[in-house]
Amino acid sequence: MRLTSLALTLALFTLIAPLITSCGGAAEGARDTDDRIVVEFWHAMGSGHSATLNEICALFNESQDKYNIVPIYQGRYNSLSQKLIASMYARRSPAMSQMYPSWTARFYQYGYLEPLNAFIDRDPEFTQADLDDFYPVMIEENTLINPETGEPELTGLPFNKSVFVLFINEERMRNAGWETPPTTWAELQELATAMTVRSEGGQIQTFGFASRPYIEDLTIFTLAADAQMLDEETEEILINTESTEASLRFLHSLVSGEEGGARVGYVENDYLTAPFASEIVAMYVSSTAGLPYNERAIQTRFPWTITRVPSRDGETEGRTLMQGTNVGIFRHAPEEAKEGAWEFLKFLSSPEMNAKWAAASGYMPIRYSTLDVPEFAEFLRRDRRFANAVDTLPYATYEPRLIYWESVRQVISQQVEAVLFNRRTINNVLRDAHRTVENVQQAAN
Repeated sequence: MRLTSLALTLALFTLIAPLITSCGGAAEGARDTDDRIVVEFWHAMGSGHSATLNEICALFNESQDKYNIVPIYQGRYNSLSQKLIASMYARRSPAMSQMYPSWTARFYQYGYLEPLNAFIDRDPEFTQADLDDFYPVMIEENTLINPETGEPELTGLPFNKSVFVLFINEERMRNAGWETPPTTWAELQELATAMTVRSEGGQIQTFGFASRPYIEDLTIFTLAADAQMLDEETEEILINTESTEASLRFLHSLVSGEEGGARVGYVENDYLTAPFASEIVAMYVSSTAGLPYNERAIQTRFPWTITRVPSRDGETEGRTLMQGTNVGIFRHAPEEAKEGAWEFLKFLSSPEMNAKWAAASGYMPIRYSTLDVPEFAEFLRRDRRFANAVDTLPYATYEPRLIYWESVRQVISQQVEAVLFNRRTINNVLRDAHRTVENVQQAAN
């Protein structure tokens, strides 16, 4: 499954002209005024997150006198992706960068990433015990098979990871007579129905549930049914299957009432923090990355909680979706810059720095020992919602790490939107999505 070198060159060439001079930063291999090796770290952390990341970089720079980590904000993720591709074409990659797993798969396949195994093998400070301290799903996501040797290689370490959970207005849940959150789809629909407020004429005034018309909203219920839409290992397309159909029908039933139940929800294109904070909606599924935004928007107006996404039924142990980026090191950076990147990557993923990052950003801890950092343990004691999110990590999994996955995501998102806005029927959408993904696969092969 490889693009031809000509196709890759043409794809990169279309991006190179407007981007190659806009990446910014000092030249890799350069030294600063204190004769320290400059190591660029490209990222997409804007707003308040960049302040914490910059602080961590500054702490590393203060901790030693050999390397100078220079964090460079490259805009949102789409911009970061394009600039990384452009930099590789020009052999001007940074030493390290954030990257989504599907980016990692592409970069690794074409030889742009430096596997971390060699760094680990010659570093007595980083042992197997350190590696075992990371949540297994996060190491698994970063491990790819070398196409030449057939051996697994670690391509990066986790950074800003989030999981999908169910956000619930606890006050409205209790007013509806519920003491504990739902654990199955049937219970979710029952609670959403109980929390939907209607006028005397039957018009919905506030909703029990809300959804967004994107692939994640279908993915989370498909995973809750212990199913998937595309098998990464075999590349079998599983979109037009009973499990995916059941997941989409359930989601559609909540927001339309057209699958045999009363309508209890609606579809919102934008983020759901504002409707949740204003109590237009009582419950929704989203990423834990939204936790700090909800806290700022709601403050103390009403109690709310989060919990694991309900499973399809009592016999199914569903999973939840983990998203977010990892950090990898690029092969064509100077050797000394790569060594500096590895030293910083160890620092960034240390329990103390990970605790600092997680508490400030709302992203998940990446190591078990992060939970034992005293300040973070106290943070979890005070913030039960965040602790509930951490409890979902054993059930987390990730999206397929295939180089054409972003194209598949676009296809499925378009079809989910068409169904939730009642523009197309479920059966037709799933059939057409299957065919379109087949075309995407053929183009990538």
